Amino acid sequence: MRWTPDLLTGNAVVDAEHRELIALIDKLELAGAGSDRIGPEEALDELTDYVFVHFQMEEKLMAREGYPAEAIEAHRAEHHELDSRTQKLVEQYGDGTLTTVEPIVSFLYEWFRHHIAEVDRAMATWIREQHGQV
Repeated sequence: MRWTPDLLTGNAVVDAEHRELIALIDKLELAGAGSDRIGPEEALDELTDYVFVHFQMEEKLMAREGYPAEAIEAHRAEHHELDSRTQKLVEQYGDGTLTTVEPIVSFLYEWFRHHIAEVDRAMATWIREQHGQV
């Protein structure tokens, strides 16, 4: 998955972090193929650490901007879904059930493409509208 303009939300901070997330997923893919200087386990650790920090940032942003409570809860639920599903995939990779990181990479690409294009863009649009920046 490469960064493309259709993934822009219109929020500079969120977009910068999304670019980094995409780069880390790409790094995991390369590590899994043996094409990076680090191994897949290190790339997974780096990615999951960054996802945690990114989700915290988004959740603080929504609270600070007064995003509707029900929308925050739905957004958080998506974050928890990713955490849970990713953890299961990482465990399967760790115990040898998955022999490559490709299923993890594929899942993350699809999940983030949807989440950025739908959920994060809606949040960023709402925030812009509240500040009269439509």
